[in-house]
Amino acid sequence: MNTQPEHEAVFAEGITYFVFSFDAGRPLDVQKTADKILRSGIAETVVSPRNGEVRVAHRYRDLVRLMRHTSALTGLAQALQERTLRRWAMRHPIWAARIIGRPFFPRLGLSREGGSRRFDEVIDSLNSNIAFIQEAVAREQLINAMQHEAEKRLLRPDYLQSEPYLRLRLRSAGLWLTRIDGGGMRAPGDFGQGVEADVLLLIHRSGVMQLTVALRAPSGVKADDYRDLAFASSENVSAARVSEPVLRAVYGRRTKAMLEEVAGDWDEEMEAGARWRRIPFERPSSVSSLFSLYADGIANVIDSDWSGDWFCFPVTFIDKVDCCESGERFKQVHGVELKNAILRSVDVSDIRPEFLEGLMPPDSSLTRATSLYFNMSSSFEVRWPGSPSADFYGHLQRLIVFESALLQYWQIRLLDRRVGITSGKLKEVRSLQVEAIFGLREYRESSISYGTAREIVDQLSSEWRNDRLYGHVLESVDQLQQLVGAAESARSAKRANSLAAIALVAAIFLGLPAVGDTLDIAEKVEVDGFLALPLKPFRYLASRGDEGTWIGYLLFLSGVTFSLLLLVIGRLVPRLRRRQKEAGIVWPLGTVTVEVRDGRSTGDS
Repeated sequence: MNTQPEHEAVFAEGITYFVFSFDAGRPLDVQKTADKILRSGIAETVVSPRNGEVRVAHRYRDLVRLMRHTSALTGLAQALQERTLRRWAMRHPIWAARIIGRPFFPRLGLSREGGSRRFDEVIDSLNSNIAFIQEAVAREQLINAMQHEAEKRLLRPDYLQSEPYLRLRLRSAGLWLTRIDGGGMRAPGDFGQGVEADVLLLIHRSGVMQLTVALRAPSGVKADDYRDLAFASSENVSAARVSEPVLRAVYGRRTKAMLEEVAGDWDEEMEAGARWRRIPFERPSSVSSLFSLYADGIANVIDSDWSGDWFCFPVTFIDKVDCCESGERFKQVHGVELKNAILRSVDVSDIRPEFLEGLMPPDSSLTRATSLYFNMSSSFEVRWPGSPSADFYGHLQRLIVFESALLQYWQIRLLDRRVGITSGKLKEVRSLQVEAIFGLREYRESSISYGTAREIVDQLSSEWRNDRLYGHVLESVDQLQQLVGAAESARSAKRANSLAAIALVAAIFLGLPAVGDTLDIAEKVEVDGFLALPLKPFRYLASRGDEGTWIGYLLFLSGVTFSLLLLVIGRLVPRLRRRQKEAGIVWPLGTVTVEVRDGRSTGDS
């Protein structure tokens, strides 16, 4: 019998990484795909696992140009101060040509009589601008750089060198959750305590993509309330702030018209080179809606047919517990609340004791400082009182393990789906075979090099029944091989028919003497009655000499040509299928939509 705890369990600090797995429906050239996303303005940076170089979006060229100009101006100010202007002009001839004859010094804030102090102020100001730009870009690159550093320690070097994927840092989004610090509910119209959600993207060569939304939870939230925050579909977002490049990627030319129908306003000032729109929701939205917005934009930019199929795996880290002096004490006092937070979807007090043990995942942490619980739907890790503080890099090390498991699962799932909908065309079948070879090899040879991390991947693969999907894909690949064999046989037969047709044509053109011999024989044959009827045309042609021979040859050639045309048309007609007409007509007012709330469905037309 459970006793009422003396106080409620409170999580002081926590963050959830919502890892959404989806796919483009086809293999991707990761470099070209990433370049499109960067050019669209959705992404800020990209890093390759091959070399760890963090590249920036194309719009950063303006900053590079500004830094060069600022550096040149700094050198000019120093040259004026040190009276080495000629030397500076030789190093910067283009800049020297630009400023000749222009009232340059007043615009720079200098005068020849300004003195050394004014030069020092200008130089310091220009250097500060350069340092500010460098620091801002470094902050943008930091997350991708940390991701690469973490994956180097966990993934096989040969796997990273093959560059199977690229990681991008997308423009972040601002969110206002329905709960605020302390666990209270947000009042209508309250836009305080907003949270910046980092948005990360991984694009794999197989077409699999992972979009991760990192959302820090309000501080001082009760454990029972935290369960709701760990669901991507929970309606706990009262407002969102999204950048214009993301909205333009989603709506394209219709952006202005679409936003006129949506509540919200543009911020007065631009940020990170873009406008931002704050959108309040009449009814709270969800993190999954934010994912759908980004996924739609990405699909439009890379021109992919995203099916809308996705799977979210929340990875939650409780970095600080606000009660109890140790983990053992917390488990003893708040066992029910902890189990509820781990299982999320059910209340353990409603479950029979004999079934509870099978539902609860074991503590998989190697140290006493933390407890790690994960199953096929989520991960939950708690850092207990007295343990070292957590950081983003520590989160990444755990996150990459789950990403690797999800990549394997979604690759096998994508292969299984693509094989199931193949049209049977030889080119498509061969393409699928190549995909299957690389995809199955990546599944067989785990990318994880660390033993404990590999155990986590293996356990999740078992719960997701990857082996069953793997077996089904192998069987399907064998069937594809049979299709290729049948297609090759058909091509061989077609090639043989073509050779026979060529031989027939050659025989036709070489058959002119044979036609003449046939007419000579027909003229000499003496047959009366019914048997003489077929000979009359031949005797008529024979009576006309060489002219009759040529006419007979042309008639024979026409007959053969007509027969060949009938054969070709007979093969083409089955391929000329009419487009299947859809049943009914389109209702001009659209389609009714159905939403399910608390087990009850509601409809809107």
